[in-house]
Amino acid sequence: MLRIAFIVPPLIALVVLLVSVRTPVGPSASLVVVPSFDGPRAAAFARRLAQLVPDRSPGSATAVQAADDVAGALGEISGETVRRATFTAPGPGGGDVEMENVWVVEPGASPEAVVVLANRDDVAPGPGLDDNATGTAAVVELARDLAGVDRARALVLASIDGATVGATGAERLLADLQRDGLRPVAVVSLRSIGGPDGELPVLFQGTGGVRTPDVLLRGLQDALAQQQPVAGASAPAGPVLQVLDLIAPVAPAGAQVPFLDAGVAAIQLGDGTGGVGVAAIDDARLGAVGAAIAQLLVRLDAEPRPAPPTGAYVAVSGRIIPGRAIGLLALSLLVGPLVAVGRVIARGGRPSRAGWGAALAVAAVGAVPGVATVVAARAVDLAGGVQTEAGSGWPRADVAGVAVVVAVALVLVLAAAWLLSRRVSAPPPLVATAAVGLAAAVLLLAGSPASAFVAAPALWLWTLVPRPEPVAGRLAWAFAPVLGVGLVIFLLRGADPAALVGAAATGALPAALVVGGSVLLGAAAVGALADD
Repeated sequence: MLRIAFIVPPLIALVVLLVSVRTPVGPSASLVVVPSFDGPRAAAFARRLAQLVPDRSPGSATAVQAADDVAGALGEISGETVRRATFTAPGPGGGDVEMENVWVVEPGASPEAVVVLANRDDVAPGPGLDDNATGTAAVVELARDLAGVDRARALVLASIDGATVGATGAERLLADLQRDGLRPVAVVSLRSIGGPDGELPVLFQGTGGVRTPDVLLRGLQDALAQQQPVAGASAPAGPVLQVLDLIAPVAPAGAQVPFLDAGVAAIQLGDGTGGVGVAAIDDARLGAVGAAIAQLLVRLDAEPRPAPPTGAYVAVSGRIIPGRAIGLLALSLLVGPLVAVGRVIARGGRPSRAGWGAALAVAAVGAVPGVATVVAARAVDLAGGVQTEAGSGWPRADVAGVAVVVAVALVLVLAAAWLLSRRVSAPPPLVATAAVGLAAAVLLLAGSPASAFVAAPALWLWTLVPRPEPVAGRLAWAFAPVLGVGLVIFLLRGADPAALVGAAATGALPAALVVGGSVLLGAAAVGALADD
């Protein structure tokens, strides 16, 4: 029965996952566009912009000159009226500054619109040649490449401001397009696409697990594949990081986020290098990437309206794994430990009430840090001690906020441990280790089904491997699978105490994950103290 419980459910879930894997279909590949995107000319525009206006940081004195230059180029090349919108938003120093979006609209037969955009701003003192003079130059060259043709949908070519300090520019562009009667149905954002080396990241995440429809992801990948090897490597984040995003999601970056959150299919190629420095750019690569984007834009114009953004999935090697199938696999790993615990209790009779009471008391002490972290972090946030930095995956707490949260959690743990030492005398039963671990898994599941991956290694070890008797072995058996998984997750996420407190304060890190992980540590403490 144990073999069946540990082996069969994961195998069934794995079969379901494999059956669920699908190859998305992009826009019609039969529609071929002869590339006319001029890479050297786009690169020359990028170099000229970076040289003449190196500091294009939001709110700077020269940012207006950059907007004028790009607006003049877009208007002259496209022959359309240049539209401009100024707005205020927090700048590099935190205070509100004036920013400006610039765009032109190539009219189509319907009010639906395909949008291509790039941020114009950089980080002082610049010159932001690759980030993002190359993306800006590509938008200008696309205006030349795609101007004056009949189209089913309007084509919007936009240069936005403020991407180095947030997503306000993209949000404002969406609002302005909708106000003008346009309905964006597909959005492609370009950032840092001309570097000679390195992989271009593909960003397709929105807030709360939203993903761009796979037709747009596949369409971008197909268009870039036709320009290989000159276009170079491009891919989404690795599958491990994508699965981690199902467990401990970070605040997604990129200009695609506001559009996805509004129900518009959107994607971004490239993620920026910070906007500082004069790193070389490759004319041929910029030309190949620009030609691929031109191909994609034409296909998006001719295809039926893309589906709205979808639920979470993991993109691997051109294929899509639904998030539901990954969550089912994670849940299946809990069946074996659940059966094992039930079998031990059924065969061994009921352990003493005092022993179970001791186990629950120890587990409660383990839960204290998680509960205290969430409560204290929320208080720090209300007091203004948490800030969200542009481009940061998680909000960050200041030094005082981190100190307060750590101090509160430590004091409560010490107080609970003191009460525990005075009130509890019976050792907890060993079976309570896995039982409390399963309770922790239930809490984790309240965050997401994939969070069961966090508890599964510990539960499998505790139910399949006998506990060593030496103290060092006992502690390793109890704590290593919990601390090891947590360490791997947060190392991969690049987290630190300030980010963890900030994420817990704002809900970016679900409270269920924080408390469930803390209870899992309590289960490890039960295992370290338990009697056979």
